[in-house]
Amino acid sequence: MTFQPKLIRTIDLGGATADNYRRTRQELLLAADRLTRRMKEAEPVRTMEQIEAVLALESDRKTIVEMISSCSYIIEWLETGRRPGNRRGVERLASYQREIPTDPARLPAGESRDEYDLGEAEPEAADIRSRRLESAMRGLSERERDCFSLARGNGRSLSEIAELLQISKSSAGTYTLRAQRKIAANVGKPADLVG
Repeated sequence: MTFQPKLIRTIDLGGATADNYRRTRQELLLAADRLTRRMKEAEPVRTMEQIEAVLALESDRKTIVEMISSCSYIIEWLETGRRPGNRRGVERLASYQREIPTDPARLPAGESRDEYDLGEAEPEAADIRSRRLESAMRGLSERERDCFSLARGNGRSLSEIAELLQISKSSAGTYTLRAQRKIAANVGKPADLVG
């Protein structure tokens, strides 16, 4: 027994545009209609061969209906720019999905203002303070840490922070405020809020 591949007719439908998919869907609707009519013509089924022929037509029709459904799905996706059936589009992602990882190398390397002048006279006290600050900042997310460092360490405004981190100005304020509250809770002192 030799293997003989099934001959498959391929048709170039053109590019993946909504118009091409609409034309394809229209042709598929016509093909499904033709199969439905052929099934109705063969209705009084009396022999086993007739039953098998109707079942084959039904199987072909089912395949074509699935193809129509796929075309409709793709057309909606192409027209709206979002996945059909999703409750929220890409413009309304959850906060963890919206965040853009920021490379620290892209942040400006300007002069930083040290609000806590540690001085050289007390190296032990400076070391203790830096360890306290590090431990206070451990509970911050990466975005909160970036916003807080830019606001308090570099003295940047919220609009500058928003531009640097590619987030909205209100988000920069929210992250900075959240970071200040977490640090205040970690250190055990009242929060000195910016804003």
